[in-house]
Amino acid sequence: MSVAVFGSLNLDIALRLPVKAAWGQTLLVDHSEQAVGGKGLNQAVAAARFGSATRMTGAVGDDAAGALLLGALAADGVDTAHVEVLAGQGSGRATILIEPGGDNMIAVESGANMAARAERAMGVLDGETRVLLAQLETDIDEIAALFSSEAARRTRRILNAAPAIPAGAKLFELCDMLIFNQTEFADYLGLDREPETLDDLLVARRLLTRPDQVVVVTLGAIGSAAVLADRTVFAPGVPAAKVIDTSGAGDCFCGVLAACVDQGIGLDEALKLANAAASISVTRHGAAPSMPTRAEVADLP
Repeated sequence: MSVAVFGSLNLDIALRLPVKAAWGQTLLVDHSEQAVGGKGLNQAVAAARFGSATRMTGAVGDDAAGALLLGALAADGVDTAHVEVLAGQGSGRATILIEPGGDNMIAVESGANMAARAERAMGVLDGETRVLLAQLETDIDEIAALFSSEAARRTRRILNAAPAIPAGAKLFELCDMLIFNQTEFADYLGLDREPETLDDLLVARRLLTRPDQVVVVTLGAIGSAAVLADRTVFAPGVPAAKVIDTSGAGDCFCGVLAACVDQGIGLDEALKLANAAASISVTRHGAAPSMPTRAEVADLP
């Protein structure tokens, strides 16, 4: 079986700030760090390192950044045969400002990502593909076309509805599993505050259009929860040894959760494993480089 990821591939430039930033302020940083990223690439790497055969679909430019992105995926064993290389276009790029303590702000230049097409992605949806995973850093109409295809309906369609984009809500009925963080969940449901308790999450049932759908909400250090039509599953967070960089933690959770679904792991255990993987990722620098292996997750107490 395998996981197919349709999503973004970005070259990340991370700037570590000496103090918490304020609007209008100019700060001097000691150095910058370059790494591969993008929600799609991050999640593909997370799934692959957790042991699932993983295939990436999307688009990069015919530039040095594109070659670097494809090379990094290949190094992690991710199949990139269906990533289109577009002549004359630049690859996606992101600038990440990381504050002391690990919190971050990210600005993304989409580049070739918006040219990723559903038709090409359908080429990986064969009988071996159990899970199809996407995010919202590519064209939403293309995601809709992909998720509504006959080939996709034979998979478990998972949407990480991030970043929170109002138009993304039209995809919800096409999904088997939806994943939000607290902020995205509040934005999509029009809540006046972020959820803090399991009772706060029950409103998620408003998003369910079929009895077999699942809404998953990550709650930061608290843990994560899954809301189904007839029950709620909660998995407490795993304390991180030392938080260095939170960028990519949500992608780590999504990729590992998708791998768990692919591997037939039950929802209760899958949430625990995804929490544990994310807790490891925040102790490392970078997004994709921070993704742990399945062995590392298993070694946690």
